[in-house]
Amino acid sequence: MERDERDDRDERARATKRLIWGTFLIALGSVFLLDHLHLVDLPSIWDLWPAIFVVITVSHIAEGRLGSALTSVLLGAWFFACQFRWHGLRYDNSWPLVLIAVGAGIVVRELRGERRRRLWGGFER
Repeated sequence: MERDERDDRDERARATKRLIWGTFLIALGSVFLLDHLHLVDLPSIWDLWPAIFVVITVSHIAEGRLGSALTSVLLGAWFFACQFRWHGLRYDNSWPLVLIAVGAGIVVRELRGERRRRLWGGFER
């Protein structure tokens, strides 16, 4: 019975992830449409690419993977900071922050006992 419960939980997590990504695409398309119709003025799409980390973070939270969510949100913040030169941060002078972000996620995953996700073919990551 435990396997059935785990399968149900995994399917619910996949369904939630699909809903999150679908909602993101609807919102993204709507914003692009508003920009195209000159109802809003967006910065260049290339400046906003780190926003994808928001969706990744929400997806991780929906799956209960807070360690991965922490890593995603910290990486997203770092990419935004470098992209917009917040506090003079650039990729070349702030790369140690990536090590901190990844390390923080690893520590949280371990402290929470988050199980490893299986990749295609049954390999773990």
